[in-house]
Amino acid sequence: MKKKTKTDMTNIQKLVGDISESNLKHVEYYVSDNFGIFIPSVGFCEYAIMPRHTHPAYSFVLFFSEEQSVTPVKIEVLPEHYLVTAMAPGMPHEEKESDTFTRYMAIFISQDFFEKIYSIYNSKPPARYYWEQFLVGHEILTDLKKFMSEYENKLPGYQQVLRALAITVTHQVIRSILKIVNKADFIIEKLEIERTVNYMYQHFGEKLTVTALAQIAKMSESHFTRIFKKEMGQSPMGFLMRVRMDKAKKLLRSGTKNITEVSLQCGFSNASHFSSSFTKHAGISPSAYQHYYAH
Repeated sequence: MKKKTKTDMTNIQKLVGDISESNLKHVEYYVSDNFGIFIPSVGFCEYAIMPRHTHPAYSFVLFFSEEQSVTPVKIEVLPEHYLVTAMAPGMPHEEKESDTFTRYMAIFISQDFFEKIYSIYNSKPPARYYWEQFLVGHEILTDLKKFMSEYENKLPGYQQVLRALAITVTHQVIRSILKIVNKADFIIEKLEIERTVNYMYQHFGEKLTVTALAQIAKMSESHFTRIFKKEMGQSPMGFLMRVRMDKAKKLLRSGTKNITEVSLQCGFSNASHFSSSFTKHAGISPSAYQHYYAH
């Protein structure tokens, strides 16, 4: 356990509350005057498990996986995002003690500091958060690690750097709470959808699933399905069926393959399934379609 300075304890108590050095014996900490990071490293934070304790600062607990959450997960955790819970100053709460402690990263931001930056985004004060859940992008960890490194090294000017990083992370947290999404995210998602569309055209004869396509797009299945439908106007499997039918029509018109060969080449396991799907799509059977274009 590192040796705490008087300034450290003053800053910690300003953020966390009436906490003692003993309460932090299992916790790694990195603090400045308005911002702090606390990580239970070898056991519970003794202050966190005190019944109905409160903090004078806003606290945000970042979980590295859904399974680590100390409360039931109520929102979908998207790829490349962390689940975070928010607690407003003065809200009584406690972390349930269990057989194994949970490793998380608790971010504390002083009330004045947080609300001053929040006012840039919203004229109304922040909500009275109580285990409020939201997502932050993985990129926030880069700035949090910089803060931790700067605090440990204490190079000349480190206090100014810590303040700059605290401002950056606070903006990231507030933008995440308010769901202010970077336009670049939309562009990236559109590009990922286009990539899966191209993949469907190239692999239409193979067994494709929503799970596999979502993995190509680096999204969860539900998020991929929602974004795909928004961009393409139909579900991924509906779009794939349309691609297969267009390819089947072209092959049937060429007259170079029989119905069974066309069905297999277009990703159907048997001619019967292909015939029923084709008839439903084109309003005519494959054999009648082929016969029509043969004469």
